[in-house]
Amino acid sequence: MTKKQKSEILSLLKASKTILLFPHVQMDGDSFGSSLALCRALRKEGKIVYILLEENIPKNLAFLCGANCEDDCSEYCVEHIDLPEAPDFCLAIDCSDRGRLESRTELFFSGKKTGSIDHHVTHEVFADHTFVNKDAAATGEIIYQVLKEMGLSIDKMTAEALYVAIVTDTGNFQYSNTTKNTHLVITELYDCGIDHTEIAVKLYQNMRPEKVKLTGIALAGMEFFSEGKACITLITQDDFKRSGAFFNESEGIVEQLRNISGVEISIVLKEDKDKLKVKVGLRAKKEANVALISQVFGGGGHEKAAGCTIEGSIEEARIKIMEAAVKELARISGK
Repeated sequence: MTKKQKSEILSLLKASKTILLFPHVQMDGDSFGSSLALCRALRKEGKIVYILLEENIPKNLAFLCGANCEDDCSEYCVEHIDLPEAPDFCLAIDCSDRGRLESRTELFFSGKKTGSIDHHVTHEVFADHTFVNKDAAATGEIIYQVLKEMGLSIDKMTAEALYVAIVTDTGNFQYSNTTKNTHLVITELYDCGIDHTEIAVKLYQNMRPEKVKLTGIALAGMEFFSEGKACITLITQDDFKRSGAFFNESEGIVEQLRNISGVEISIVLKEDKDKLKVKVGLRAKKEANVALISQVFGGGGHEKAAGCTIEGSIEEARIKIMEAAVKELARISGK
């Protein structure tokens, strides 16, 4: 990241009238919270801003849009927008590479200018203008600084979105990406009037029964390998149907596997609807670098949290990802 790259993004945000924001596919609290916070702040400046989504908003994040938008958040997020053919600025949020745009790729590149704000160490430049801070714990941390430097007001709802972005991407401040600056930003968000207890209840204590059922199925099918240093589970389309859970309700399972004593690498494989590709979530505890594993399959992320997509059946993906995990464990053990 350079001051020039940063100033270019800020200038485009100030100059653009129509702006589309693109959180990454399988969006999490950071990608959606960061997008929503930026959207709200820019709209207050009279700009036409929307968040373009690949899938439905996870139920535990919908509260960020306000009481009237919990069902679809259509006030902020729409699939088909009545905008000029070429928006002034299309901005990717928390996307490590263009593959994380998936079916929205063509629309992203229809913008007069394109940009990307991200914090992933594996970021691959794909936009006209890129602003990456690999030292930031979350993209929400970067968006907070962007809003401050642009002189934009941060109201309670915007602060809540930023808080969710940061708290989820740091694992409630457990992960190694958490820094002193992370806590300083959170302190300032408290000054905006956020209620962390209310947010915690909505974010973590509001699960649908279907999600709990899916979690049970996934945990029952977990498999240990490499002398218990790695753990993997597979979630098939049949599992989603059996539990009634949505695809994005598999969020959090990979962290539960990592929490098991002795496990250094945890892996969750999720079968796509067409059963022709598999979404992979990877986590590491102390020494392993799962970003190296994900990069083997064209993915990306952080040392302790990464993901990728593997073409083929879920069983083929299982074999490939386990082999890659074994190699990474061998690397850190020096064997």
